Amino acid sequence: MNTYIGHDARNGAAQLKASKVSDLSVRNDIQGLRAIAVLAVILFHANKDWLPGGFIGVDIFLVISGFLITSIILRQQEGNRFNFVDFYLSRFRRIAPAYLVLLAVVAAVMAVFLVPDDFRFFKKSLNSALYFSSNNHFADFGDYFAPSAHELPLLHTWSLAVEMQFYLLLPLVLLMPRRLNRFLLPGIALALTAYVGYQLNDNANRQAVYFSLLARIPEFLVGATLALWKPAGFSSPRLVPALALAGLLLVLTSVSLIDESRGFPGWIALLPCLGAVMMMAARRGPVTVLLSAAPMVWIGGLSYSLYLWHWPVLAAIRYYTGQYELTPEHLALFAVLTLLLSYLSYRWIEQPFRSAPNRHTAWLRIAAILALAAPLIALSSELNRGLVESLPVEQTQYAVDAEICHGKLVGDCIHGDRDGKQPLLVLGDSHAAQLNLFFDAVGKTDKLAARIISGSSCVTIPGFDVERLPDWAQAACRAQIQAAAPYLEQAPKIVIAAMWQYQTQSTAFLQAFEKFLQGADARGQKVLVMAQLPMFDSNMQRMTRFDQLGLPVSRKMNDQWQAANQLVAQIVAKHPSASFLDLSADPLFEEAPYADGTLIYYDNHHLNEIGARRYAEIAAPYFTDF
Repeated sequence: MNTYIGHDARNGAAQLKASKVSDLSVRNDIQGLRAIAVLAVILFHANKDWLPGGFIGVDIFLVISGFLITSIILRQQEGNRFNFVDFYLSRFRRIAPAYLVLLAVVAAVMAVFLVPDDFRFFKKSLNSALYFSSNNHFADFGDYFAPSAHELPLLHTWSLAVEMQFYLLLPLVLLMPRRLNRFLLPGIALALTAYVGYQLNDNANRQAVYFSLLARIPEFLVGATLALWKPAGFSSPRLVPALALAGLLLVLTSVSLIDESRGFPGWIALLPCLGAVMMMAARRGPVTVLLSAAPMVWIGGLSYSLYLWHWPVLAAIRYYTGQYELTPEHLALFAVLTLLLSYLSYRWIEQPFRSAPNRHTAWLRIAAILALAAPLIALSSELNRGLVESLPVEQTQYAVDAEICHGKLVGDCIHGDRDGKQPLLVLGDSHAAQLNLFFDAVGKTDKLAARIISGSSCVTIPGFDVERLPDWAQAACRAQIQAAAPYLEQAPKIVIAAMWQYQTQSTAFLQAFEKFLQGADARGQKVLVMAQLPMFDSNMQRMTRFDQLGLPVSRKMNDQWQAANQLVAQIVAKHPSASFLDLSADPLFEEAPYADGTLIYYDNHHLNEIGARRYAEIAAPYFTDF
């Protein structure tokens, strides 16, 4: 998160020795506050259990930015020196160079690392990041087969996009009289906070709200209000230190106790924002001395680069290992790479642009960076496709998405032998969706048809606890459950398939599943529940690419899927109408994720098209009996 302005960002020896924290040209205390903010963010991103509210560091950055940028504009207006063009150009010169280098380097590295499907997701985020719109991109982002959020290298750029968008608006607002703005800006902040709080009441809106500019404007305006009211007016020797201490306690309490489960930003975001304002307003006392300590000032000076680089490094390590939690070795690698890349960015990009003797020199340097960055970004797709041989298409999907009723309806959703008897009804999540080609093959053998209606992470049965799904999956889940409902009463036989390792973690789901089986018993319907197949800790397409790149890989079996199968089998055994089909011990899976030297897995827990057809060969006799 960038929150620097010209003279406030100096980090030379003179600044480190400065003791006059009340001097307008030196705010070491703000540098220290930046250090708290960036360290909180990094700790949270490294492991969210370490500091549950560490993401609030971003909000503190926004408050600082609102205060400093408003201060700049007001001083320039007082001296009749403010110019819109110069302001926007100065913001671009400050943020863009290091940002463009980051995008170029990350594009080149991810072109090597990512499998083609994942790189397509990355390229969309890169395109939005280039014109500072990634907050809008991630607000609407959601795909079951996209990399996990902690593997998205440019996810953190959303906050920079919000900041640049706010910079477009702030000078226009500050054209109004200062006396009016002193009351208008906090009024706007409160009104928008109330609106955001209302929007957060709907769980389906939470992702969009979190990334929206409207939700973050109050945080900027809290800082801007402080600038309008001139904090230098605080002088009480007792009040000021107490104010700073109370502010520090608010910030520390917020980053420790507020977590992702709460509606955020909303009203609760005002607590750390007010804490940051109280510390900046005090400007003296023990807390200010602590914030102005040399190590804090040094980290604060590096905070923009630290913010830029820490997340892509984390995302790359997690993508390679397939794990969220890092081992001590990977944590050490993360720390070293982040610090090294951040220092290089600060030393060779940030500082030279900040110290450019004139505008002409600055723009020449930006042109040089563009000349280097543009080819890396433009050619990254070609590099990704051409670096290693691509897998055959049947090994990179379990079916053609546009042809199956997964998260949507496509035709009548029937697969297999259309001339067969009344179709089976197949319900479930993506583990049911991977059976589309399976039932095409089984249908030809057993002369049966199957209507398959599935949803991402969603077992399409009545009563499924939709609310625990990601925002983007909820509407489709509800629609697919509704679409399947008319067939439930008339289907003589039903097949249920799911990722039991995930679904059985929900008590509400287990209750809905039990109730569904009880209803089938009452109606005399036969239900075949299919076991989850062997699951791994690593994505097989990624492992294949890493193999081709000569990188060491390890394929480890997940240790949870078998216990989940046993739990589901116990539930099924209590119902006379239901049976449990577990073929996970078949010789087909002895050498999984391969069979006879051929990759049969799409990722770590889905079969690919080849695997689905091979699975159908061994399952066909069981469906004859069913």
